[in-house]
Amino acid sequence: MSETNRPRIVILGAGPGGLCIAKKLLDAGQDKLTILERGNEIGGTWVNNRYPGLACDVPSFLYSFSFEMKVDWTKTYAMQPEIKRYVQDCARKYGIDKYVRFDTDIISARWIEDSAVWRLTDRAGNVHEAEIFISALGMFNEVNWPRIDGLDSFQGEIIHTAHWPEGRDLSGRNVAVVGSAASAVQLIPEVARQAARLTVFQRTANWVMPKKDADYTEEDLEQFRRNPQIAHDARAEQRYQMEIRIAFDNKPIIADMERQSLRAQSVVTDAHTREKLRPNVPLGSQRPLYSNDYYPTFNLPHVRLITGAVTRVGERSVSTATETVEDVDTLILATGYKANKFLSVIDVYGRDGLSIHDAWSEGPQAYLGIATSGFPNLFMLYGPNTNNGSIMTMLEYQSDYIIARLRQMLDAGLSWVDIRKSVMDAYNEKLQAEIRAVEPWQAEGSKYYRAASGRIVTQWPHNMEAYEKAVAVDDFDLYEHSAKQGRLATA
Repeated sequence: MSETNRPRIVILGAGPGGLCIAKKLLDAGQDKLTILERGNEIGGTWVNNRYPGLACDVPSFLYSFSFEMKVDWTKTYAMQPEIKRYVQDCARKYGIDKYVRFDTDIISARWIEDSAVWRLTDRAGNVHEAEIFISALGMFNEVNWPRIDGLDSFQGEIIHTAHWPEGRDLSGRNVAVVGSAASAVQLIPEVARQAARLTVFQRTANWVMPKKDADYTEEDLEQFRRNPQIAHDARAEQRYQMEIRIAFDNKPIIADMERQSLRAQSVVTDAHTREKLRPNVPLGSQRPLYSNDYYPTFNLPHVRLITGAVTRVGERSVSTATETVEDVDTLILATGYKANKFLSVIDVYGRDGLSIHDAWSEGPQAYLGIATSGFPNLFMLYGPNTNNGSIMTMLEYQSDYIIARLRQMLDAGLSWVDIRKSVMDAYNEKLQAEIRAVEPWQAEGSKYYRAASGRIVTQWPHNMEAYEKAVAVDDFDLYEHSAKQGRLATA
C-alpha cells in the first residue's frame, strides 16, 4: 500500500483477532491504527476468563499464529495463563501494544455518509473516527446471565465463570454449579477438589471425550527448541486430525468419538448418575467437550448431580421443578456467553441509518463471515458462521482477506466498499443449505449455535482448508463502492 494512502483504521477488541489483523496491517504499511479495548489488558477472552481449570480445547501447537509459532508450550493443551502470556508476548514483540487504547467501552458505531467515516462512541461519551472499522469482538463478548426467578435474593456469593475473582478459595464451601457445558466441564473437577459439598445442576448432558493431554518434559521442550521442525510437524499432524473431525460428516470417526465418550462415562459407579450423564442427542449437535477428570468427579462422595433446569433461587437454596438444595453458600453460574450475537452486542448503524439489529433480525449473517451488506468499510473477524477448527488459523485467513480488499479499494481511489446484498443473500442461502446437510446439527441440542429464529449462525460447515479456499478468491467486483475520488491521503 502506498505511503500516501493510509486511512485511519479502528479495531474493536485487543484479543487474538485484534492482534492478528493489527500485525498484518502493520506489515502492509498501515500504521494509522487504533485498537479500542474495553478492558485494561491485551488478551481478550484469555484475560476476561480465568476460572480454575480453564484450558484450550485446541492443541497448543495449533493454537498459535503461523507468524509466531511457539515451540515450547508446556502442555499438549495449554492452560489459560500460558495462552494469555503468548498473546501478550506477541503484542509486545510486534509493537502492537502501543496502538491499544484501554478502558474504552464502545457502545455504538455509526456510518457518516457525507464524510465516509465511522464514528464510534464509548461509554464515557468520547467519539472515535476512522475510515475503516474492523470488529474483532468475536463470539465471546457478552456474558449470558441466566434469568432465574429469585436470583437477586441469593444471600451467598454468586460467581459467573466469566468474572472469576482472582485467587478465590472455595475450601469448605457448599457450592452449586449451574451449567454443564464447556466452562463447567473444566471447572467442576477443580471446584470438587476444594468444596465441602458440590451440587451440579445439569439441564442438558453433553458429550465429553477423553483429552489426550500431557505435560511436556524439560527434555521434550529442549528438543523442540533445538529442532523446531518437530513442533511444526506436530502442528501439521494436529491440524490433520482436527480437519477430519470438525465438519461432523465422517460417520465412522464420529461413531468412534461416541464410543470414546461412552467408555469414559463407564467410570461413573452409580448407575443412576451414569445414565443422567449420557447425552440423548447425537455427537456434534452441541459443542464437543474434552476432559479426563469430569466423569470421575461424580464418584466423589460430596458431589451430586441434579438434572433439569433451575427454576428458582432462594436466599440459600437452588431449585429445579422437582428438587431443592438447601444451605448453598456459593452459586457458580457456568452459563457462558451470548455467542450468537457477534457485533450486535453494540448499536451499529450503516447506510441510510440501517440498524444492525434490523439487518440481523433473523440472526447474524455476513458474506464469508466478514462483510455484512449495508455497512460500508466494516469488516469482522470471527464473525457469523466462521466457528470451526482453530480460530487462530481462521483469524489469519480472514485478516489476509480484509487486507486484500482494502488494498484494492485504496489502489482504486475509492472511499468505501460494501458487499452487495444480493451477493450476501446468495452466499448465505447456499451456506444454510450446506449447514442443513450436517446431520447432527439438525437435532435439538444446544442453543449455542442458533439465533432466536432457529438458524445456525455460529458454525462453518466445512473444515479450515475449505474456508482458506473460500477467502482466497479475488471477489472485489462483488462489492458496491463509491465513485473514484483519487487516493485517500490522511497521513
